[in-house]
Amino acid sequence: MPINLTLWRFRFTLAFLAVMLVANTLAGTFSGELPANALADWGIGKDAVWSGEVWRFVTATFLSHDRGMLVRQLLFAAAILGYTERKRGSVSTLVLFFSLDLAASGLLLLGVALWPDTTGLSAAHDVGMSLGGFGLIGLAVTGMRWRFPLLAAILLMIGLKIAFAFDPLADIGHIIALWLGFLLGLAQLRMSGR
Repeated sequence: MPINLTLWRFRFTLAFLAVMLVANTLAGTFSGELPANALADWGIGKDAVWSGEVWRFVTATFLSHDRGMLVRQLLFAAAILGYTERKRGSVSTLVLFFSLDLAASGLLLLGVALWPDTTGLSAAHDVGMSLGGFGLIGLAVTGMRWRFPLLAAILLMIGLKIAFAFDPLADIGHIIALWLGFLLGLAQLRMSGR
């Protein structure tokens, strides 16, 4: 297959990675760490979204806390978006990623709003594309033979990460997103079996 057709097949993944690089360059992440004012102005958080700044659902997706996170997120995005785009196509991947990211973020922020705020989560801000990514992982797992053991293994890995370095917004969001993607995948399997 000619290289230009191969690249075109992954146009959403490549565009997403390019936007991540541009956004982090403009925000200052390459200097070592995302400046605190950029996190406060562009990150997602309960207080910001509840005050009407819903555009943060998108802006937070493309930013990273620091260079290390940016490298990890670029590799993660390339892998999961590329895998999904190869299996489902560009438009479907775009719709699935942003739908799962938005749904998981919304549920996470609703949980923060309903839970008594003892850890300052209402005012906390987070960035990254991992919620949409974990949603796509959950969706991908449903298409595999050992879907339930794989889901359990991924949840165990998240649990181990929580045990060593708990990041409430990200870690709880990863669990929500993984389950959303998994349940969506099961629903799609059920519908395709009819």
